[in-house]
Amino acid sequence: MDPLTFDGKVAIVTGSSSGIGRAIALRLAKQGAMVTIHGLDLDEVQEAREVFIDSGISESRIVTVAGDLRKHETAEQLIKETVKTWDRIDILVNNAGMLSKPGVPQDSEENFDFLFEVNVKAMIRLTTLAIPFLEKTKGTIINTSSITGLTRMIGVPTFYAMTKAAIVNYVQYEAPKLADKGIRMNIIAPGIVKTKITIRAGLTQNDFDEVAKESCEKEIPMGRIGTPDEIAKVVSFLASEDASFMCGATVVADGGAMLGKG
Repeated sequence: MDPLTFDGKVAIVTGSSSGIGRAIALRLAKQGAMVTIHGLDLDEVQEAREVFIDSGISESRIVTVAGDLRKHETAEQLIKETVKTWDRIDILVNNAGMLSKPGVPQDSEENFDFLFEVNVKAMIRLTTLAIPFLEKTKGTIINTSSITGLTRMIGVPTFYAMTKAAIVNYVQYEAPKLADKGIRMNIIAPGIVKTKITIRAGLTQNDFDEVAKESCEKEIPMGRIGTPDEIAKVVSFLASEDASFMCGATVVADGGAMLGKG
């Protein structure tokens, strides 16, 4: 029996139509939460919904929203649809993010602006809208950063790493303010995990497999990359009352990659 339960709780998980976000939302749902699934692509969101239903999650415990979080109306819709359906928000997982803007140079100003809009401003916008509801439920916020926001990782795009560092700084400064409202805000910082974000950034599956193999051999003490479900388990803990004394913390789940091989 799973010791963590979220019966009666309502969670919004952005970027949950695939990858880590889907794993997080599905885990919370299996542990009893009602969940709002979000993704950029409507077909992917609907596919995720079917996966949830096939996994035994009742349709009445699922809300879906598709849209670009760079647009204020998408953030508003996420809050509106969730509250209209369940009249509360207990958990917000700001997971949506991109590695780069497809089709533009990594070091271009266009890519810089795009990444900060998607990875940072969208997170802040949705958090701001959710705070009044989270204050009522004494809820929790988990923001997805990365070990690239904590230390230099060879081969990681500079602007992407900057956005992940910005998330860490945001939480460190805002978490104490939210604690005064009874809201806990913490960070999950994954290492290398196989998700669609790499494909959207222009890497082929073979490219990713090669990078992952090289990283495992040279950098990761545990000798493998992580799975979305392993990250979801950490997020589930952070969302639970078992983490009730955690505020502004950054939890690293990277197989020891930040330590390196001895």
